[in-house]
Amino acid sequence: MDEPAVRFADLETLVAARGPPGAEYPVADAFAELVEPHVDSVGYDEMGNVVATSEGDPDAPEILLAAHTDELAVLVEDVTDDGFLEYAMLGGHYKGNFPGQRVRVGPDGVLGVVGPKSRHYMSGDEKESLAEDLVVDVGASSRAEVAELNVEPGDHATWDREVAELAGDRVTGRALDDRLALAVLLGVARTADTDATVHYAATVQEEVGLRGARATGFSVDPDVAIAVEIFPADDYPAGGDDGPGVELGEGPVVEFGDGTSEYLFGGVLVDRRTRSWLETAGESAGASLQQAVMIGGTTDATEFQQVRGGRHAGAIAVPCRYTHSPVETVSLADAHETAAVLAEALETPFPSRDEVRWG
Repeated sequence: MDEPAVRFADLETLVAARGPPGAEYPVADAFAELVEPHVDSVGYDEMGNVVATSEGDPDAPEILLAAHTDELAVLVEDVTDDGFLEYAMLGGHYKGNFPGQRVRVGPDGVLGVVGPKSRHYMSGDEKESLAEDLVVDVGASSRAEVAELNVEPGDHATWDREVAELAGDRVTGRALDDRLALAVLLGVARTADTDATVHYAATVQEEVGLRGARATGFSVDPDVAIAVEIFPADDYPAGGDDGPGVELGEGPVVEFGDGTSEYLFGGVLVDRRTRSWLETAGESAGASLQQAVMIGGTTDATEFQQVRGGRHAGAIAVPCRYTHSPVETVSLADAHETAAVLAEALETPFPSRDEVRWG
């Protein structure tokens, strides 16, 4: 089997396609076109989820590998009389990322800016606090001028950032969460050699509640489901106070679990059989693996584990600095290793309960 590789050109294509929650079709179409030569079938459901299937032996397991197509965005709620766009946030934004940013709005990608209050008019407290009451300025002076730009309430806006190369093997851009994982799936699909039936899924609306995963998990109903993600790295000066827990360049992260609080509410607890399967594959692939719990967020694995009668589910992730920002930053070496681990896992028998402790 050829070594799976994540292609920068794929990543450029996937990031260039914009995919706010609920309007991910450009990303879904880009993924479908790229994966189609390497699978037996490609299908869409009514939500916009894509499932590309490589058929295997009927007696072998069915495995779902999934990454999501949506990205953080804002929803235009209203247009003011003087032509500014008021918005609601879609997904887990940090308000500090907004002032001074450029965005693309609506179906035609109209350029807009999110301008901060001039420092000259700020009080002392305002200079040290997060901005409030921000709007998008597209250069219009009235509601009518906004309408002429084909922008209206209900449209979306995403950051005006593409993917770019930094020094070494590092790349940066918006929406690497989760376009990088889609590029990982493409690397696996191009090279996988397995008896298993493999479903490569591109799910929608992950950032607003794992909604696409619920539909995909129900319709596919695999034996094992793995969410492919990014994982927040903390290996930089503002990353954390206790030293890095997850670092760029140290290999993919196999999750123990995740959740929305320190008590791991609303997330996934990964069973030992699934972890053992991924870890064994990592050893066989010669990959470095990191292990961690993600607090303050969840993955599609949560829905995959619970839907229908339940199944084995877990998550493997590429470390990423500055998550949920316009400048997410990753190491391509980590992405290559993630693809290698998944490709090896597809050739590794899933362990029986005799091989690992119950659970």
